[in-house]
Amino acid sequence: MGNIIRSCTQTVLLFVSQYLSPGDTVIDATCGNGHDTVALAKMGAGTIYAFDIQNTAIEQTRAALERAQLYSENIHLIADGHENMRQHVKEKVSVILFNLGYLPSSSKEITTKKETTVKAVSEALKLLKKDGLLCITLYSGHPGGEEEKQAVLRFARMLDPQIWHVAFIRMLNQPNQPPEILLITLKRGVQFEEDKNRMYTGAGQPQ
Repeated sequence: MGNIIRSCTQTVLLFVSQYLSPGDTVIDATCGNGHDTVALAKMGAGTIYAFDIQNTAIEQTRAALERAQLYSENIHLIADGHENMRQHVKEKVSVILFNLGYLPSSSKEITTKKETTVKAVSEALKLLKKDGLLCITLYSGHPGGEEEKQAVLRFARMLDPQIWHVAFIRMLNQPNQPPEILLITLKRGVQFEEDKNRMYTGAGQPQ
């Protein structure tokens, strides 16, 4: 297995491997260059929904899957914002991955935004099945990244502890604002109803 904490990507995929069973439905909420989508396919995901607002990312993901000989009719590449995922996904899913920031080797002007990201995470939790995993890789080194990270963490802190497990992983001694990982799972035995007010602590919802 090697030193999994050396790489944020390896750490995330190790967690994912514990929650994904062959044939499961999963979501790559920010498919980018296709690495996560390919990894999910290699793990045996039965149906994959991969989202990105950039057509370049959709085509790069398709090409990556084809190079790996993994592209199939069960992989849905969707050129739409991840905040709209419930318009496309109607079933419960085992794993949902977010990799925030900008598309590598592309314009740094096009990034995920705090408003749509928080909405997308809220929508994603409504699709997560019992014992499923939502994993967010956070990047704060680019313009707007720190604000987006803090907005996501505020949202996560408000999740009802009777319903959700929430964990945050950061590299404390690494320079240059390394990526951080947020993990959210639905507590075992909880029957989550699609009532937004049950998601959060207190009477309000995160802004």
